[in-house]
Amino acid sequence: MSGSARSLSGVRGIAWSLVDELTRRPGGQGRELPVVVALGPRGSGKTALLDQIRDRCANQVPSALLDFQETGDARPSRVLTGLAFDLSRYVPQFGRMAFPRLWLCALVLAGNLNTADRPKALAGLNELMTKDRPLERHRAQVLDLARLAGEAGGLPGWAPDATNTLLNGLNVLSRWRMLRSVRKLSKGSPRDPRDLLVDLNKNDKGSPADRRAVDDIVFDAFLADLHQAFTGGLHRLQRTANCVILLDNAHTAEGRAFLAALLAARRRSGTRADHAAVFATSRTWNVEWNGAWRRPGTPPNGTDLPLPRTAGEADRDSRTRTDWDQWYLVGLGHLDDAATEDVVSQAGVDLPAGLPYRLTRGHPGGLRTLLDVVARQEEPPRGQALRGLLSLPADPDRPVSLADEALDALVQDLPPALREDLVTASAGRGIEFLSEPTVLASALPDGGGALYAFLVNNFLLALEPDQDGGTRPVLDPWLRTLLLHRLSRRAEDGPVGWTAVHRRCREYYEGLGLTTEASYHDLALGDVGAVVTALAGPFAEADRPLDQPTARAWLRDLDLITSAPNRPAPDADPLTQVERLIEDVPAADATLARLVASLWLSGDPLGDPGDTLRGRIEHAYSALAQHRGQGSILLYDRAERYRA
Repeated sequence: MSGSARSLSGVRGIAWSLVDELTRRPGGQGRELPVVVALGPRGSGKTALLDQIRDRCANQVPSALLDFQETGDARPSRVLTGLAFDLSRYVPQFGRMAFPRLWLCALVLAGNLNTADRPKALAGLNELMTKDRPLERHRAQVLDLARLAGEAGGLPGWAPDATNTLLNGLNVLSRWRMLRSVRKLSKGSPRDPRDLLVDLNKNDKGSPADRRAVDDIVFDAFLADLHQAFTGGLHRLQRTANCVILLDNAHTAEGRAFLAALLAARRRSGTRADHAAVFATSRTWNVEWNGAWRRPGTPPNGTDLPLPRTAGEADRDSRTRTDWDQWYLVGLGHLDDAATEDVVSQAGVDLPAGLPYRLTRGHPGGLRTLLDVVARQEEPPRGQALRGLLSLPADPDRPVSLADEALDALVQDLPPALREDLVTASAGRGIEFLSEPTVLASALPDGGGALYAFLVNNFLLALEPDQDGGTRPVLDPWLRTLLLHRLSRRAEDGPVGWTAVHRRCREYYEGLGLTTEASYHDLALGDVGAVVTALAGPFAEADRPLDQPTARAWLRDLDLITSAPNRPAPDADPLTQVERLIEDVPAADATLARLVASLWLSGDPLGDPGDTLRGRIEHAYSALAQHRGQGSILLYDRAERYRA
């Protein structure tokens, strides 16, 4: 499928390649297609992706876009009626697709038939379908019936207009054609097909099992109509691409019920030929995917289940894959550095190169919020002003910071008490404190389990390499940045302020004998002297050679410790802060202390946004590497990274 719409940054493999592949009809035939689900937390670009696909489909293939957060508690059959209404719009080359079976089901379900008196119910149907007269001649009666149903809560408010539009697409269908369609639905029953219509109306008001059976009939009618639209009649040769169904927020109960009903109907059809490419979005995990896909943020645990595909992997799959499973999951959430710079360039916002990516890690919603806030400033932030970027007001008319607005958007579904515990737990390197009551200073009985479930189900965990060569789950990097910013703004004299929390974290690790992890929290507290003491061992004797295994282990510890969070101080430039941090360290350890402090500040995107500490870091590595054996090579390599 061609299109001139501009591709969204970072999703071309989905919005273009995958859409083109799944709308393609090899040899003019349908084939089994997956339901594609784009996964990601709030603000990850899921809705924008569907909008991009919809724009590409406009005037090229029939398409329908539905947001399940706007449907209320609508049953699957009611949702399907709305989708069919959109799919029946006129499209050049395709013409107007008709859904006679589905339309008749919807019409009967909307009717106020007297199901307690079958003869009267049949007479009511006869009023609409007088022998040998085209159905569209009864337009006024049909619209009156739809209006009555709308007033009674049967069909949504668009029923009259929808019915009128659908009738325009059915002007060649007469009574006998409609009844023949219904006879197929009744699977060859010798009963008067009108009885099926009456029963359909009656069961729609019956038990949950009866209503599910009605939904099944409606879905079967829809797929039968869709199959007829692509394989029969004069339009078969001109309908050269599958139509497209777009379902936003399919993680809702209504969305899951709809997708389950659609897949069940596909299996019942037995045609092994789908004519609609379905693209959905979800911000939570669906247990239906267990056994076929691995949940993001969870280690492999000995399984070979695939993680949801990236946009790049989806691009490759669209060119190489020949068979598709029932579900195809793609993960959204973070743009790479190149795509992030592309978004920044398009926005025309003046920020130091690399800073937007380092700060937001390419989270689309966070990036957009950042760029919008900066664009509203009278002057682009420069120098020390950049260090207070997260504290800028998100909206000039409201006293809410950029960081607070972005965080509240991500965790708005989390109860306030758990939200505060999550802020406290963010002090840890990973998720180790989600259920540690001594660190959280919280009495919630199952807070840790609830927090973990929320994070993993909402795709707010990531995996990063650990020191043993495996992976470990950590908080989403953008989420953690926002949580730490909130933690840094808490009152210092309380039990969950920055200092109190990191002290408890340090004590926790000291109790386990994990000195490197304890030093991580020493540095978060600004205690450079304690960190120097922990790292000074290999340099205690000037003439002692540094071998490569020792240097490698030392660098791992240095990297871990200096990745500790800090609280940017907007009142001093980075060079001044480094000197303040090391002023109480003995002169003999000044080089190591300066390296630790400089790495710590520069590791925070807002700690040294102007890269003024690169020279200090390069000089310190080089000084420590002098005359120290084979291990010095590794230190010189590090110095080279920072050489201008």
